[in-house]
Amino acid sequence: MKKNFQKLLIALLVTLTVAVTFSPDLLANSMSSLDYYIELQEDGSGIITETRQMYLTEDTEIYIVMENLGGSEVTDFHVSDYGEPLTYQPDWDIDASREEKAGKYGIVETSDGQELSWGIGEYGEHEYTVTYTITDMVRQLEDGQGMNWQLFDGRENNIHPEEVTLTISGPEPFTPDDTRIWGFGFEGEVHLENGDLIGWSREPLANQSYITILMQFPDSPFQPIRSLDQSLSEQQELAKEGSSYNSSSDFIGMIIVIAIGAIVLIFAAIATIIGVAYAKAVKRANPLVTGKQRQQLNEDQYHRSVPYTNGQITDIAYLLKEVGKGDMEAYFNAYMLKWLREERLTISHQETGRVFKSEVTSIKLDPRESFTAPFEQRFWEILSASADTNGVVNDSKLKKWAQKNYEKIQAIETDLPVKSKETLIEQRYLEEVEVSYLGNMKTKVVKGTERGEQLFNQLVQFENYLKDFSLLDEREAREVALWDDLLIWASLYGIAEQVAEQLRDFHPHYFEESHLSYTDIYMMHIFSRNMSSGYSSGASAASGGGGSTSFGGGGGSFGGGGGGSR
Repeated sequence: MKKNFQKLLIALLVTLTVAVTFSPDLLANSMSSLDYYIELQEDGSGIITETRQMYLTEDTEIYIVMENLGGSEVTDFHVSDYGEPLTYQPDWDIDASREEKAGKYGIVETSDGQELSWGIGEYGEHEYTVTYTITDMVRQLEDGQGMNWQLFDGRENNIHPEEVTLTISGPEPFTPDDTRIWGFGFEGEVHLENGDLIGWSREPLANQSYITILMQFPDSPFQPIRSLDQSLSEQQELAKEGSSYNSSSDFIGMIIVIAIGAIVLIFAAIATIIGVAYAKAVKRANPLVTGKQRQQLNEDQYHRSVPYTNGQITDIAYLLKEVGKGDMEAYFNAYMLKWLREERLTISHQETGRVFKSEVTSIKLDPRESFTAPFEQRFWEILSASADTNGVVNDSKLKKWAQKNYEKIQAIETDLPVKSKETLIEQRYLEEVEVSYLGNMKTKVVKGTERGEQLFNQLVQFENYLKDFSLLDEREAREVALWDDLLIWASLYGIAEQVAEQLRDFHPHYFEESHLSYTDIYMMHIFSRNMSSGYSSGASAASGGGGSTSFGGGGGSFGGGGGGSR
């Protein structure tokens, strides 16, 4: 009896193991990321590039449904896999075998439009780049122009991306003054950055998800062929039906603005009196001289060594900020060079693409690494959190992580000058005094002590030196470690590349002996810039440059985006 029970238990365990191991979710086709890059042309057409990171275990082809185009046409369809172009196959046969479809793509005509199809080929990982042009994406309206387009339809798709990014550019940069933007059908963000629409998902897309983008152009910058019998407001209203965008909030906001405006007018005179008294009191206290005035005080003066060695480089963040230096990108770059010198990071270059080769630069790190300095640890966590399970991170992944987790970076940016100020007061570089004005009103003023004034001047003079040392005939021999320090500090001023160029010309032996190469310095700059760009994108979206998308809505749009695999 006991043996029979043991056999039954073993059989149940084996059955459960098989059920979990071979469950449909584990074996199903998947898409880790879907990136859209759309170039809107002057005639209103759009050149679309999709990059799909996929892992495929079944079926013979991938297809995209192009229906409900409203008179638009799809042209110039091409597909590549890891950069290797597939061959166009006319009269595409959806019933052909996987082997017959391998390395080929084609178009299937349907009663309502087309299906863009290509063969899966070998099962496993794929990076498909799909390009096509859609005519008339931008339509002429009664009082402007608009593009209301559905790019992806999860309701009619059996493969849903875990991450989505969007970039839409135009013949001229988009600005908040001439472009209105909304996103529908997914949890994410859309906003304007550097003249482009940038968007991304915050959660994996599901069965009921879709991606619809509405862009409106009141100034009519395009020359579209097709038109719609709609006004901008009518198109907007139709798109917002069923969405989480609350149009009534505009009316409430207007009432609030009017009320605030009235209060401001009433108290304007009082505020002016208080402001003048405050300014006089602060001036009498002899506050810390900052900004251009501090830089002018130290013009053409040089300090030839690292000005602060009593603690961490973050200790002087408050002073750097007061002269427009030491931002998040600068500190991240400085730490990247420091970690590279300490061999906590390694740089690798890998070729991708089977025919058209391209090089991808990655950073390898040990995510378990830790630091005693709190801010260094927090900067390290930016890098380690964006790395994969093997501790590898590239600049695009870093940028995406910074976009989605901008609040964590924002917290560092907020805390950094506050903690720096506290440290400088503790070390008696600064002091904070209280001054009175208009009787009982008080405020605090930051002043520099004698040693604080000296440190602040040396910080400015050191930047002057780093910019000009090649002009000063500074050819004395320095230890490699000292040049390393100069480069790390140059990052705080945003001039590491400039200093590296001077070193390459006047002290070429440095790069032969140092752990840092000229290429390393350039690559760290690229990574830091992408982190900063991602952070700025996320913070900008949160402040209203487009902002959060709506899970519903998007009515009146054209386009398809269904499909998947079959």
